[in-house]
Amino acid sequence: MSDTATRSIAEYKDTLRRIRESIEGLTDEQLSWKPSPERWSVKQVVAHLVDSSFVHAVRIRKIVAEPNPALPVYDQDAWVESSRANSADIEAILRAYEAILHYNALYFERLVEEDGGRTGDNNGKPVTVDELFQGFIRHVAVHLAQIERTKAAQAASVR
Repeated sequence: MSDTATRSIAEYKDTLRRIRESIEGLTDEQLSWKPSPERWSVKQVVAHLVDSSFVHAVRIRKIVAEPNPALPVYDQDAWVESSRANSADIEAILRAYEAILHYNALYFERLVEEDGGRTGDNNGKPVTVDELFQGFIRHVAVHLAQIERTKAAQAASVR
């Protein structure tokens, strides 16, 4: 495994710490608050990251195991709505994220350098394992920023 891949896996594993840090000290009310009916609460964002972990893991495994596979797509809003995350305990959601994160990290650590360049068809566009892997790390960062915006909007709404 290359040094870059090793650093990326470390960054991938660190996403859990970053999520936990972003929600530390929030009450259940704050975690469940939505800026508007069509926007996600912090709990829903974290639940979405669990869903996204599943989908990215399946996509990467399909690319490694199958020649140029069509990759699954999903309606993230429908998945978030149907998860009823605001009724769940945030620690349960985080434990699910952690379990998937650790299992996927074990898999990613076993990949060989050639696997990173393998491609799949992502809704008509070619995508590599490396792009999907890095994309997930960026995806978490995007949603961490969303959590910060939600926290700021919630704080402003109580003033």
